[in-house]
Amino acid sequence: MRLQPVSLTAPPSKVMYAGAPEDLSDWTTMWVKIWRKSVAPLPEGLSAGQEALDYLKATTKGLAEPFQSMIDWSPDGSPCHIDEMKTWVPQPFDNRGGRITLAGDAAHPMLIYRGQGFQHAILDATQYLDALIKVHEGAGVKEQAIAAYDADMIERGAKAVRQSLQEAEFSMDPKTVHKMLMAREGHGRSV
Repeated sequence: MRLQPVSLTAPPSKVMYAGAPEDLSDWTTMWVKIWRKSVAPLPEGLSAGQEALDYLKATTKGLAEPFQSMIDWSPDGSPCHIDEMKTWVPQPFDNRGGRITLAGDAAHPMLIYRGQGFQHAILDATQYLDALIKVHEGAGVKEQAIAAYDADMIERGAKAVRQSLQEAEFSMDPKTVHKMLMAREGHGRSV
């Protein structure tokens, strides 16, 4: 078996392996379906396994090719998991005099639509470390340094979470896809 370099750049699939690049039915893919629960509510208790795969196949019709075929060709018994994406907009909190803070997904979990979560997590870590170094070197007071970090993280994170939610809404309607930041500006930095 030889791996072929293959790239498929549009959602919802990622090509993991293509034994015969000219035969899409031979490809191993990972695909993700994202939808509003109000549009296709889940049957009670459905979260994984063959029933989940059957449900996703039954509720996914009319995608552009090759995406529809990738879903239709998913063999019975393929690993399949259904879960909710969760978000919240960060709010000011009591950091106990600079002894407690948050970073990354603990601070501002966001949807995948802007691709900004990892960027914000790295920025959080960098700015938190800078605040600690400042305190360690005597150039700042812990309470003030961590409060400044928290204020920036909350403002920046809240904006990113709201943008990801707006992108999700725009992406769910063909009439508003053109309004997405990704469509208008591409995948740039949000900070």
